[in-house]
Amino acid sequence: MKYLVIGATGNVGGALLTQLLDAGHEVRALVRSASRAELLPAGIDIAVGDLDDADSLTTAAAGVDGVFFMQLAPLPTQADNMVKAARTTGVRKIVVLSSIGTVLEPLPMIGARIAARDQVFRDSGLDVTYLRANTLMSNALWWLPTIREEGRVYDASDPGKTVPVDTFDIARVAAAVLTQDGHAGHGYILGGPEALSAREQVEILADVLGRPIEFVPVTPEQFAQRSIEQGTPAEFAGAVQNLNELFRAGRAGAVTEDVTNLTGTAPRTFRQWCEAHAHEFR
Repeated sequence: MKYLVIGATGNVGGALLTQLLDAGHEVRALVRSASRAELLPAGIDIAVGDLDDADSLTTAAAGVDGVFFMQLAPLPTQADNMVKAARTTGVRKIVVLSSIGTVLEPLPMIGARIAARDQVFRDSGLDVTYLRANTLMSNALWWLPTIREEGRVYDASDPGKTVPVDTFDIARVAAAVLTQDGHAGHGYILGGPEALSAREQVEILADVLGRPIEFVPVTPEQFAQRSIEQGTPAEFAGAVQNLNELFRAGRAGAVTEDVTNLTGTAPRTFRQWCEAHAHEFR
């Protein structure tokens, strides 16, 4: 079987490439330029193209049995291009990297945008599966600048808990869903094994690193204002403020068993992620 991976140079897509290759499948990666292919392992079929270019997507999708789809931003027009390419080439199976934000109540601003993108796939009539990831463990890398400069982490979600998930585990689920039947139309909520507040995550990280990190709680409004002062567009800062308000209220703290049930192996803990990535914080 052959699969097209979109987002192949990212954390999820990169891990998925390796897992599919190790399982004996053929893999094609869509990259924006030939130079990006240098980042990929040997044995990958390369397609150069862009999600805004429907023709390049059609070329990339020709002859594959399924597609893993992710975007930097949830643009419905790009999703529509993928749907058209799939119809043209006869591809039916698409696995979409989505977000838990699409099923939270009230619907966060960012979740609403992703949900609008997902609706394009839902209306397509294709065999689509939605991987609704909780907070990514790799988001802890966003703390790096203030950890290095001040020994602090500023956070606007405390005391609310999320269920951080390792991108490696998202890739494991994507590989299972792509290569197995019976997942069309389903949406899975992907999280790690435990609900943690940001304060608890910082405590775990500090323990793994063997040095103190001060946790500084701020309000969602304060965090947004600080982001704007540092150059973040006001619209995006407002969307993050809205998301932090929902996290702060504990709306994304439900632990699910979807990773274990779909792969047969429990997801990694946040401590395990910290141990694997400790070198990046030193």
